[in-house]
Amino acid sequence: MGKHLFDSCGDNINIEKNANFGNGMGIVIGNNSGLGINCKVRGPLTIGDDVMMGPDVMIFLSNHQTSRTDIPMRGQGSTSRKRVIIEDDVWIGARVIILPGVKIGKGSIIGAGAVVTKDVPQYSVVAGNPAKIIKSRL
Repeated sequence: MGKHLFDSCGDNINIEKNANFGNGMGIVIGNNSGLGINCKVRGPLTIGDDVMMGPDVMIFLSNHQTSRTDIPMRGQGSTSRKRVIIEDDVWIGARVIILPGVKIGKGSIIGAGAVVTKDVPQYSVVAGNPAKIIKSRL
């Protein structure tokens, strides 16, 4: 079914209960990867091979415009969408929030509840709000 929904879909993917991915446009998902329970994701999003996603993960691609102070923020529209890239062999813990334009490097672990605001180097373990590197897996 994923091959009909997503722009590209690998083999042996797992889509958990209540995963919310809109119409699937702009989403690329690799082999042996999954969307967690109650996750909310949209494209443009690239998920590599062997990516594990815990429950309630949210991946955002745009934000509210806030540059003007003469009109309410709700009337300023949204920023342009920025692709999120999750490389191979990444574990994303429960209730992680990933913000627009972030790249999560191969072999990384994102601790439960982290808010990822910046790119994560390969084989890093990050946690917290905002997420910070707590150790390297190398």
